[in-house]
Amino acid sequence: MKVNNENITSTYLLNNIFHIGDITVNPSQNRLYMGQDEQILQPKVFELLTLLCAAQGQTLSNKFLVDALWPNTVVGPDSLANTMARLRKALNDDAKNAQFIETVQRKGYRWLKPLDVEQGTSSKRTYMVLGLICLVIMITVALWQSFMVNVKPKFIYTDLHVLPLQDGGYEVKVGFDGKLTDERKLAMLAEVKRITGEEHSGMEFTIDEDEVNKKCIKADNKNEKSCLKKDVK
Repeated sequence: MKVNNENITSTYLLNNIFHIGDITVNPSQNRLYMGQDEQILQPKVFELLTLLCAAQGQTLSNKFLVDALWPNTVVGPDSLANTMARLRKALNDDAKNAQFIETVQRKGYRWLKPLDVEQGTSSKRTYMVLGLICLVIMITVALWQSFMVNVKPKFIYTDLHVLPLQDGGYEVKVGFDGKLTDERKLAMLAEVKRITGEEHSGMEFTIDEDEVNKKCIKADNKNEKSCLKKDVK
């Protein structure tokens, strides 16, 4: 599509593949293709090309081009001329018989050819990035849900006190809300082992179901036994 739009800027062209007649310009690779011939342009040369093309036939002054190419930088008087010469060489253009870049005496330079821009290439790239982000989020959520399913239920207690006893056992006082279900019993015993550091020892913690009033937890270590008292709220 022929570009004749004031909204086309140098930045826009730097993010979209565009065509100049039979020439294809690929900004992401700093390359232009003329038939089978491939040219790799230096960054400043490529920026100069997009500045001229974005002007769409308007003359750009030397000062404008220098300020755009080297902002807040002092450069020599030949910097722009040398960059322009490199661009003309890549395009096989002749200043005296210009096909692409016209020198406007005492004013600046003007681009002569119309452009065809592959509009949407930048948007497609954006959609691809957004799609990848969404995919990562979905995978993360799925992994987290899978992790949560496999996490053992934690025993919720209102208070927990562990006191080591001289005989090698422990006195444990636990307060909790609600009914002491089998699931809570397992979680409570696992928590007691973790807190006492007995996870990998030979000590086993069990609840004595016969001690209805005390609701004791027994810590068995070899032949030693001690009743761990638990207060139920």
